[in-house]
Amino acid sequence: MTAGRYGKYWLPAVTPCLFREAGHGRITEAESGDAPQTDDTDDILYCRQCLAPVTHVEEGVSVRGTQSHVFTNPEGLVFEIGCFTRAPGCVKQGRATTRFSWFPPRAWRIALCRSCASHLGWYYEGGDTSSFYGLIVNRLVHGAD
Repeated sequence: MTAGRYGKYWLPAVTPCLFREAGHGRITEAESGDAPQTDDTDDILYCRQCLAPVTHVEEGVSVRGTQSHVFTNPEGLVFEIGCFTRAPGCVKQGRATTRFSWFPPRAWRIALCRSCASHLGWYYEGGDTSSFYGLIVNRLVHGAD
């Protein structure tokens, strides 16, 4: 984590890249498709880092009129996120906060890959509507890719 200009600690976002297990160097986009795939996994979204299943495209949900959103965090980093009702491949970390929430009045918590702990997005909860995951689109790969 790094201290931001607001004195708050943020998980740094970097240009997405793929790594081999145990940090044995980068792998190519072509190699990332080596995970076993069958016809019934075509609609599963996987963690780009470790290829663990995260959610299913059918879990997509419209929030404020659309499933996809683009936001800039206080550090100036831009994220395209997709909204999902469930993401069993994620774990929520930290206390919920409404500070800098992209979906007020909802509070957010970091959402990490259950398998490799990569930062995949945020979990939004509270407010007057249902909770959902906002997952960073370029940190997921589609089963058919």
